[in-house]
Amino acid sequence: MHAVRCGPDRIDAMSGNSGGAAGSGSAAWPTGVDFAAIARELPDVVLVLDVDKLKVRDVNRGPEGAFGFTRDELLARDGFALFPRWWDAEKTLRPGAAVATFVKQKTGDEAPVDIRMSRARLGDGRDVILACVREGRPLSEVERELADVNTYLHAIVENIPDMIFVKDAETHAFRRFNRAGEELLGFSRGELLGKTDHDFYPKEQADFFHEKDEETLRSRAILDIPSEPIQTKNNGERVLHTRKIPIYDDAGKPLYLLGISEDITERVRAEQVARELADVVRYLRDAVVTWRPDGSVASWNPAAARLFGLAALEALGAPMERFVPDGDLVTFRERNAKVAAGEDVPVQEVTRLRADGREIEVEESTFAVLDADGKVVRIASVARDLTELARLRRAAQVLSGAGSTPPAMPANLSAKMQEATTTADLVAQDGRATVLLLGETGVGKSWMAKRIHQRSPRRDKPFFEINCAGLGPQLIESELFGHERGSFTGATGQKRGLVETAEGGTLFLDEIGELSLAVQAQLLTFLDTHRFRRVGGTRLLEADVRLVAATNVDLKQASDDGRFRRDLYYRLNVVPIEIPALRERREEVEALAREVLVDLGRRSGNYRPDVTHEALRALEGYAWPGNIRELRNALERALILARGAPIDVHHLPAELANPTPVRGAPTGQPRSLDEIERQAIVAALGETDGNRTRAAERLGISRSTMKRKLAAMGLKDE
Repeated sequence: MHAVRCGPDRIDAMSGNSGGAAGSGSAAWPTGVDFAAIARELPDVVLVLDVDKLKVRDVNRGPEGAFGFTRDELLARDGFALFPRWWDAEKTLRPGAAVATFVKQKTGDEAPVDIRMSRARLGDGRDVILACVREGRPLSEVERELADVNTYLHAIVENIPDMIFVKDAETHAFRRFNRAGEELLGFSRGELLGKTDHDFYPKEQADFFHEKDEETLRSRAILDIPSEPIQTKNNGERVLHTRKIPIYDDAGKPLYLLGISEDITERVRAEQVARELADVVRYLRDAVVTWRPDGSVASWNPAAARLFGLAALEALGAPMERFVPDGDLVTFRERNAKVAAGEDVPVQEVTRLRADGREIEVEESTFAVLDADGKVVRIASVARDLTELARLRRAAQVLSGAGSTPPAMPANLSAKMQEATTTADLVAQDGRATVLLLGETGVGKSWMAKRIHQRSPRRDKPFFEINCAGLGPQLIESELFGHERGSFTGATGQKRGLVETAEGGTLFLDEIGELSLAVQAQLLTFLDTHRFRRVGGTRLLEADVRLVAATNVDLKQASDDGRFRRDLYYRLNVVPIEIPALRERREEVEALAREVLVDLGRRSGNYRPDVTHEALRALEGYAWPGNIRELRNALERALILARGAPIDVHHLPAELANPTPVRGAPTGQPRSLDEIERQAIVAALGETDGNRTRAAERLGISRSTMKRKLAAMGLKDE
């Protein structure tokens, strides 16, 4: 219904109520006011009724449209007859308030109208009621509009994707359900309407729903239930986010309970999966790191904190390039650009930086994290620490080129050898002391270095060895300290040296006297500070490595001659250990020979070669200028010639079976060890047509040892 347009200003003008109400609640009609003239200007029908009998006393114009009566027919008609649905007019009369009702027309039909009532006093002192009446629309038109509104609202409710239901506030029975509710629960509206929760759900669950309904009605406020599990007919258990809204009438009596439920099952499951994935990432042993397109770290799991030595709170927001060595920055940026462009990059072994500046080798997988639109929002890496594995690989590379490992020393050591091993065992207990092993080539310096490592606190860490005479100055520097990419021709990538690879362990430098003066200076710096730089690098690196050095030359004489740094000599000569030559340990020859044969047999087919008593005596009677290395070479040759039979004298090299007398020397048994050694060297030179290098190889000694022995014999090394 439309509100009556008789405003208070017009009613007041008609009633003379411009300066306040009279004591009786009515206002005096002002003298000289032409009521008819004013009323004719109003858009609505205005009736003047007496207060006592509600008879029509006047009307502003012909009201045929609203009542069907003429003005004359309407005068003196009963107000109760005109408005049969409006009773006890005086009690319901509220000045200025509009009342919707119906008027009884002349034809007997009822027409909708709005009435606004106000009391007034005429100029003659009579109290009257002014009724301002506006025609309402036909009932059919109103009903049609209401039906249209209903249809509109019904269409909206039916197409809302959330479940909407209405319950009776008293019985809690379902009164309405939309289509989404049917689809969610799996029940038709016919099965649902008039039923309660206890007709569908287990008692415990239905009691929960009922309790929440009661709580909503008591609170008279919207109740929000963030997570509400329900059992559906066909879709199993679903999780709903429900809001329950109480509906009351004007008197405050509860009528209905409106419920709106959103199915959040998939979201809850996705959140659960996300939590599970987060737990997986949290407990992974691999480091998982993501960074934004601007390079700042966005996420950092506990394994990353362990790998890089930095807690997540400190790492988040930091530039990822902080953890990349300078030499790898170009490659890192290239990989990032490829990933951001949608390319797949292979898993690679790369070098990364810990927070303390130490480099680590990792196996890294890099990939892009995309949003729903396919845009790159993060770059991620999964990294696995390969530092120890890299050390093992490096060890395999070093050992593969290190030649045969000397056999274990026999239990019955000579007095001189016992003295050397006792000293070595004592110094092994101090994991920091530098050791210098002295002795001829092949006497077992490598064996002694390993013994020191195995009996030291560093026994569980790496042990590496390198022969300094086997590489040129530039290569030995790179092998020891590593190099950066492009630091010299052929340096196509970064390389970690043995000093880094042996971190925490022992590094054995054999033939240290062959190092160039430049490398000697770098080695001295490292021994004093435990710091070094790679070839071509600028950053100082640190390593905790114990150094064991060995030589077969007189380092003091070499320092006097300017071929070896004097300060490095004194730095190395902290604990010198002299290892005697094999000719001074003849009582060990038989046991050493058997150890060598066991090792050779294992490599040839896991059998134990035998040796005759005569062959053993020949081995014991030889001077062994090449020491244990020459002994091994001789037995390896004999094993091949014996073809599985016991090794006899004729299987041994000629210089052992039939020693060649030294030219100019008297015939018969050599009179000294020096003569025996000289005899073996001369024989080897004769068999190799004077080739010193081949003769040294035949004797199992180095070229430098051969040179020194020839000089001692007065023979020129050409």
